[in-house]
Formats: sequence, structure tokens, C-alpha cells
Amino acid sequence: MLSLAEARSVAFELREAEFTGTIAANPSRVFPTLDWADARLIARQRDCLRRDDGDTPIGYKLGWTSAAMREALGIDRPNWGTLWRSQRLDGPLDCSMLRHAKVEPEIVYVAARPLAGGDIDARDVTHAAGGWALGIEVVHPRFASYDFTWLDNTADNSSAVAIAVGATAPLAVDPAAVEVSFGDAGVERVGRGDQAMGSPAEAVAWLVRVLSTEGGSVRAGDIVFTGGLTAPFDLDVGTTYSVRSSVLPPVELTALNSETERVASCPE
Repeated sequence: MLSLAEARSVAFELREAEFTGTIAANPSRVFPTLDWADARLIARQRDCLRRDDGDTPIGYKLGWTSAAMREALGIDRPNWGTLWRSQRLDGPLDCSMLRHAKVEPEIVYVAARPLAGGDIDARDVTHAAGGWALGIEVVHPRFASYDFTWLDNTADNSSAVAIAVGATAPLAVDPAAVEVSFGDAGVERVGRGDQAMGSPAEAVAWLVRVLSTEGGSVRAGDIVFTGGLTAPFDLDVGTTYSVRSSVLPPVELTALNSETERVASCPE
């Protein structure tokens, strides 16, 4: 088990890498016995640092909710990270601090009432919903490459860096049946809500149950990104990505770069 001082040191390094565009060491290489409890301790310390910076939590993001993706990567369970007000976009995304970012489409849960406890199920999630929305998540591991473990990713707040959220749709929507098309001007990929643990509602229920083991919950007004529904795109500067469906309002994200001398793309 990592000490609090060790976990906070790793969290500081991840914080600096995120805010300065530098590289952090993989926690699993620095601490070869790293386990789930250690990774979550690091992630919670990173959350504490965000609060110290004056940021405000607005919800959660789930990772690896696709069973096919978990099987392909040899991962036993999904993970999650915390979403913050500073990560929610109200305009284009500045890529100047990003090296190898990716974008993926998701279905977003909007909580009208709190959800807490170890016995929450999908029906509870649906009853507490304020609606559903489409979202685009930008993921950006703070490590040198994508050669990282599931536990590294958990410690790294599930690689969350930015989100775009569409308008909330009526409650009658069945999120498991929602089909989405995701792409840029030239390529389109198609996914369905049931790729997220069978249903985004099931994914949110899983999140609430695991949060309860740490004394956490989903609060009224929180949003939950329920997991990627297609293979991601590498994030390219100057490109606009859109997610559309027949039942949920569309959402777009445009990648720009404030450093004019960089003209290629966010990925290395």
C-alpha cells in the first residue's frame, strides 16, 4: 500500500504534466506492486489538488465500459475519473498542451436527484435522471506513450482532459437503443448505447455502487460520461468532430492550437 506522501507525490507529478504538457512517469513502473487501492489513492489526491486550485467537480467519466474492449486489452473491470468545471468546453479546445490526445463519443447521464449506495440498479438510475445527452470526451494520458496499464490509467483520472456536452433530451429516451454516428469531415464511425455495459443506465448504476465503497455518490446536477461507443479518433488540430443521433441533440468539438508555430496535430 502506498503511503499518503507517495500518492500525493505522484498526484503532483500528474498535475504538472497535465497543466504544462510534460510527461509523467508511469506509477506502475515507479511502484511495481501498485494495486487498485493505490491507484485510487493517487486519483483522490489528484482530486484534492484540483480543489486546492479552485476547481469544482461536475460529475464523472467511465472508462472501458465496453466488454469487447476490456477483453481485447485483458482488463477485468471498468474504471472512472472525476470531471471538473475547467474541463467542460464552451468553445474550441486549445491543443497546445496536448501531445497524443484522442476523442470518442459517449452518452451522458444527467442526474436530477442524488444517487448513493451499494444496491443501486439501472431502474434507480432511470428514475433519478434529468435526461440524457450526447458527449465528446478528449482523453490525454499524461505518460510518454499509450504503453500504460489499467492501474496507471486509473491513477491518471482515467486520462480525462476535456468534454463537450450536447443539450439534454427528454426522459423517454432509451439510452441503450441510441445509435450514434461520430466523425470528422471524412470518416464516420457508428456505435450504440448498449456497448456501455449493456446500457448507459447500467454503467451509471455500477459507478454509484463502486463510489459507495469510497463514501462517494452521484449528486443532483452531476453528469456522467458512460464510456466510449466507437473506436477513438486521434485529435487533429483544425478538425471539427461531431456526434449525432436520431433522438439526442448533436454536439461538436473543434480542435485549435494557440501556439501558431505548431501546425501538425496534437498526436506526436
